[in-house]
Amino acid sequence: MNIKTYKFRYLSTLISIVIFSIFAINISADNHTTPPSMDFNFLPEFVHYQGSVTVIGQKLENIDTGISNLEVEFISQAQSLNIDGKNAALEEGHFKFSTVFGADIPGKYHIDIGPGVPGKVIFDIYVGGIKATESLAFLPTAADGCRLSNCMNVTFNLVVNTIPRPTPTPVPPTPTPMPTINPSLYSGQIVIGSDVVPDGVKVYAQIQDYISDTVETKDGKYSISINPITINYVDQPMRLVIQGNDSITTVPFQPNQFVSDANFLFPDFEIKETTVPTPVPPTPEPLPTPKPETIIVVATPTPSEVESLSANKVEDAPAPPVAEGGGCSGGGGASSISLFSIFVLGLLISLSSRFRKPILARIRL
Repeated sequence: MNIKTYKFRYLSTLISIVIFSIFAINISADNHTTPPSMDFNFLPEFVHYQGSVTVIGQKLENIDTGISNLEVEFISQAQSLNIDGKNAALEEGHFKFSTVFGADIPGKYHIDIGPGVPGKVIFDIYVGGIKATESLAFLPTAADGCRLSNCMNVTFNLVVNTIPRPTPTPVPPTPTPMPTINPSLYSGQIVIGSDVVPDGVKVYAQIQDYISDTVETKDGKYSISINPITINYVDQPMRLVIQGNDSITTVPFQPNQFVSDANFLFPDFEIKETTVPTPVPPTPEPLPTPKPETIIVVATPTPSEVESLSANKVEDAPAPPVAEGGGCSGGGGASSISLFSIFVLGLLISLSSRFRKPILARIRL
């Protein structure tokens, strides 16, 4: 049993010595190597700036600027930088960051500069368009023992000497009306190549963008009124135009003139005759001939004709039959008329014999 115990202790001691030796060798090897870098540059570098704004000794939040969203801008200056051993020139405003004053915390601004901005870039700061008294040098380096490059939080208070005000809306100036001028009358000869212009050729004058009325030539001459209205055409060259061809010669335009010897020369070109057809008035459609009215005449018989007609009808009417046996009949035919006539006649005779004497006696008296 003692032998076995001795062997176990010897083996344990041997194993401990081997392990200790290996550990000592490793420690010796580590002492000759460079420790790994602890700089975590894989994170983007930026700095969070914040601070208050003082304007003429007063806090900006206590001043009514009239601006609803007051911007705080960080704008890089024009400068030269040494980046990785190479010089680089930056134009003004190459880097630009902005925020609204009091948007996150009342009375302060908060803004992040970076990533992508090299170190030592100098920024000018503007509050509502007013430049602050100090500039800022961007330094994205660790501070206060922070091992991460993006944990920077810097307080940078701003001072402005002028109260920011709203930008006034520019009002365009009222244009001054251009003075007006009087028209002029120009006339003279027109020569095309070596020939005088024929009659009836249309021509007009042009001064820059002004075009006159069109006139026609007569007896190799023209007469045209020029009225560009405004003074900016005075002393400008005036030329004539015929069928798209400009005159070689020009004359300076003058207002209120009567010029009768303003002759113009044209290059030789063929004049196109333009014959305007005489308009033929349309033939009016013939008006329809009215049909004669049909007059219906109704014959009205005259009274004499009516009476004769009635008489003829009475004469032609058959006589009523006479009752047989004679005597007076109650019907009152021809016999009754005769008796009545006889009675009247007798009455008249008796009356005349009765009153005849008194009437004669009165006449005699």
